[in-house]
Amino acid sequence: MAAGALQELPALFRTHFQADSVFLIADENTFQAAGADIVKILENAAIPILGRHIFPSRPVLRADYAHVGDLVRALGGSFAFPREIQNVVPIAIGGGTINDLVKRSAFELSIPYLCVPTAPSVDGYTASGAALLEGSFKQTFPCPAPRVVVADTAILSGAPDFLRSSGFGDLAGKLVAGSDWIIAETVTPAGAKGTEPIEAFAWAMTQRGLRVALERSLGTSQEAIASQFEALAVTGFAMQYTKSSRPVSGCEHLWSHIWEMGDLSIQGVPVTHGHKVALGTLCATALTETIFSSPHFPLWILQTPIPETTLEQRIGEVGFLFSGMPGKDAALGTAIEKFHDVPTRKRIKELVADRWTELRQRVLNQLMPYQELRTLLQRAHCPIRGEAIGLSRTEALETGKKAQVIRNRYTALDLAWDLGILESALGRIEDDPLYLR
Repeated sequence: MAAGALQELPALFRTHFQADSVFLIADENTFQAAGADIVKILENAAIPILGRHIFPSRPVLRADYAHVGDLVRALGGSFAFPREIQNVVPIAIGGGTINDLVKRSAFELSIPYLCVPTAPSVDGYTASGAALLEGSFKQTFPCPAPRVVVADTAILSGAPDFLRSSGFGDLAGKLVAGSDWIIAETVTPAGAKGTEPIEAFAWAMTQRGLRVALERSLGTSQEAIASQFEALAVTGFAMQYTKSSRPVSGCEHLWSHIWEMGDLSIQGVPVTHGHKVALGTLCATALTETIFSSPHFPLWILQTPIPETTLEQRIGEVGFLFSGMPGKDAALGTAIEKFHDVPTRKRIKELVADRWTELRQRVLNQLMPYQELRTLLQRAHCPIRGEAIGLSRTEALETGKKAQVIRNRYTALDLAWDLGILESALGRIEDDPLYLR
């Protein structure tokens, strides 16, 4: 990462890849931002460009798995013999969508690839795994990270403001990812599904200095852009290290995934991943603050009976929630996988009640207070109300019911459901003039 880093492309290509040529993948906007310069640099270094695949700028490219097939065919169709594919390096030129599509395509062809980001918009550049829609259901497909990332801060600084603010929203979501990880670790002894103990090194990579990084990322200077990209890149390395997105993704991303599955758009333009995460982070923070509002185990939670919901009843509930949605079958499968019987829910409630004071302190210390978070996101030009991304306030909050069942990862949403208070907690948020106004 440096101003002018593109000039290092030929040396990096020859040092880190055993290949003869490259294949460029971009869309019309990102090719204009960096692709033309890359062509000149490679031609001057006598590195053959075998071909290119340029997606149109309109409609806006979606992270749809169908495009992986297009890229595999484009790359594979350039060779007379399958073994020749090993002699080419795909270069992903663009944002998170281009990177994820190339990442998975390279994996399917068993070749490494190189990434040139054109915006500091996501944490996925350096991460293993590709977040793609298949059958309108958002999921992470396994594949290794790029072998090389060349981040030219002069190019990153030229990205549109909405992409810079999108990356800021993705970075802010790590606050909730941390609080959810604390909750998950706490309920692990009760036999809760989808929990993972906190891994100290990955925690340090994502959480140590996070608030400082957020403050330093405000603004449009190259220094601010570099700070934001570096922080996002480090969180991507944490995903590589743990082979999981747990360190960087909590229920704020689950809110955003539901909106991605619904193809949420404003005037025909899809809302960016990071903007959805920003609003999901506000929703998740509101939920977590509502659950942990009292210094003592709350009477309203204590008096709420543990739901006697059977698995069959839960299947019916989830089927109704996802009625008419393409992701219904996948949501039902996840709901079955993560379902807790009554004894497990009782153990979770008892454990949380016993550890309430310590758990509450850890969770609230990890979170940024809602009002402070709202101000920070507003300064970064992120959406702070549902209407900004095409949702009513009620629709934004009600998304939490669907978000709870799309991944077997324990979060504040699962804690609320296990305690039998998810519906009432969302209602309390809606009645509170502080949240999502």
